[in-house]
Amino acid sequence: MNVSGAEAVVAAASPFIGQGESACLVRPYVDLMTESELHVTMTSGFSTIAGSGLIAYISLGVPAQNLITSSVMSIPASIAISKMRLPETEEPITRGHVTVDRGESKGGKPANALHAFSQGAVFGIIVAGQILTNVLTILSLVATINGLLTWIGRGFGIHQLTLELIIGYIFYPVTFFLSVPRAEILRVSQLFATKLVANEFAAYIDLQALMKSDSPLSPRAYTIASYGLCGFANLGSLGIQIGVLGALAPSRAKVIANIALSAMVCGFISTLQTAGIVGMLI
Repeated sequence: MNVSGAEAVVAAASPFIGQGESACLVRPYVDLMTESELHVTMTSGFSTIAGSGLIAYISLGVPAQNLITSSVMSIPASIAISKMRLPETEEPITRGHVTVDRGESKGGKPANALHAFSQGAVFGIIVAGQILTNVLTILSLVATINGLLTWIGRGFGIHQLTLELIIGYIFYPVTFFLSVPRAEILRVSQLFATKLVANEFAAYIDLQALMKSDSPLSPRAYTIASYGLCGFANLGSLGIQIGVLGALAPSRAKVIANIALSAMVCGFISTLQTAGIVGMLI
């Protein structure tokens, strides 16, 4: 797909170690990445799940083969969609070869194991602090918007007006084109909205609750939904990505913030594309 080595490493590692950790594999090159490379790095993280999350979703009852297949299919999809959204116009320094971080910092190689542990611990605190700050900021903003919408909705007799409800109706035509049975389109689109505004874990909990209710989803709708929900594309993860990449490349913080929302949307589209392919095959 004519991607750079850094992009290839991050995209291939995202389903196994997660959206933030995969970027750490190419830590020395994040500061030197082109805007298109940064977009791919973020999109691939948004379009897959981590190995640790895989276990949690399986414990909820989601079929493992659906989760694994979705993550694998979403890797090339995320690269293709990201490159269409933000084509490469520069020459990446890692094009033509793959390079993985060997643990060297800007100050050179660690003197010994203790020095390496110390550097890693300090960097981990910086990353964790930025992640926590960004996630709290975005989730607080979402809660504020939901509170305002609920207050406005009560004036019109809509007592549960939230972002999830609004986005669920917006996703109705999208879910229709995924070939979900007509009677179940709204319920599946509400699951997609929950994934985007809250997170995929909450959406999978709602999905499993639906399957245990008196009117469960059909096998077709359930399979499409389980594929479409398999990804980190949500507002909370937006804060994680900005925090991690901002810590790895402070000089690119403005660029990262500018393309973060675009990358999240592209990651979400990648998982929907995977669900659409599944809808054609089942």
